[in-house]
Parts: sequence; C-alpha cells; structure tokens
Amino acid sequence: MALIAPVSRTTIFTRDAERALGFYRDLLGLTVWIDNDIPNPGASDILGQHCDSMRIIILRAADTAIGNIGLAEVHGANPPLENPPPATKVRFGEPCLVIRTDHLKALLPKLEAAGVHIISPPTKLVLPVPDEVWEMFLRDPDGTMINLSHHGAW
Repeated sequence: MALIAPVSRTTIFTRDAERALGFYRDLLGLTVWIDNDIPNPGASDILGQHCDSMRIIILRAADTAIGNIGLAEVHGANPPLENPPPATKVRFGEPCLVIRTDHLKALLPKLEAAGVHIISPPTKLVLPVPDEVWEMFLRDPDGTMINLSHHGAW
C-alpha cells in the first residue's frame, strides 16, 4: 500500500516567472490557477533559508488538483540561490517533466520559432501499447527537461 497520493504538482524554481509563464502558459497553453506572493515568515520557513518573499504560480491543463505545474520565484534570498547554467544534455539524476499532448505537430513550429532548446525532435517510439507514441525532449527557460508525449497517429 502506497503511503502517498498521486503527485499533485511539480514546482520549478524559476529565475524569471514572467519568462516561464511565456513558455508554460503562452506556448504550451496551460492556465494560471493560482498566482500569489508568500510573505515571511512562511516564505523563509518553507525555503529553509532567508528570503524576502516567494511568488508561487500554479498552472494546470484541466480542472484537476493533480498533475499541475508550479513556478516559484524567490525574492531576496540570502544567501542567493545557486544559479548554475542550464544543462544542454541529459544528466544522471535529472528529473524530466512528462507532458501529454494531442498537438505535438502543431506545437513544434511554435517551439522552434520561440527559440526553445530542443534536445531531440519528435521521434516515433516502439512500445507495447496500441497507439503510436511520438516523444520529444526539450528544455524550458530555466533548463528543466520536458518530455512532450503524443499518443496517436502523427
């Protein structure tokens, strides 16, 4: 028996919430469910280090409490948050956000036009499932790896 429920949200710490919204809301079509600033002491307590506040944005594709994407923009962190350059290749231990879509073919030119870092183009996978499966890997503006997964004929 699992001691936890299904994953409700994956939250990405972002350098620039507006830029991240341009990707998740404007390109991928997610809708903003919650957009709120968390003041102190709550922001510092949940972060585990001092900060002035934290903006939390929760996006969703459907009217559901599971499978959502969160964006967290920390303001005034002391010491500053680590800011490594985004990876260009896949790394061991790296999480990947898998997002299903019925519109991969339509999304591809929009992603290319927006200058999104594409790791791999849409590729047809051979899997033991009845539908065709097409997947591609890319990176969001903060370097988070995203897998867009299309099930059905291309």
